[in-house]
Amino acid sequence: MEYKVRKESQTLMEKVFNKHARKGSVKAEQITDMMMQMQPDWTFDTQEMANIIGVVDRKGTGIDLEGFNKIALHFLLKQAKHDQDQFIHKHEIGSADFPSETTVI
Repeated sequence: MEYKVRKESQTLMEKVFNKHARKGSVKAEQITDMMMQMQPDWTFDTQEMANIIGVVDRKGTGIDLEGFNKIALHFLLKQAKHDQDQFIHKHEIGSADFPSETTVI
């Protein structure tokens, strides 16, 4: 099952990339739009996006499929972590959860 999900994700990234690619690469300015096509409800920090693009496209010549996958993976993992951490403390119990009259035995 996990392999199927990974394969489908890879296929989606390839389709989005190929839709925008010219001569095997895309311009840095296109990345945010491409990411929004994959996940329309995402919001991106423009500075973080620029930093990631700068790391992947050091020469400024364009981003190939492998580079696009790295960028997409960075934000996919970040979103997954955010979704997972959203309710991480839901079941945490603190002293304020007990009435003040409770005595410790």
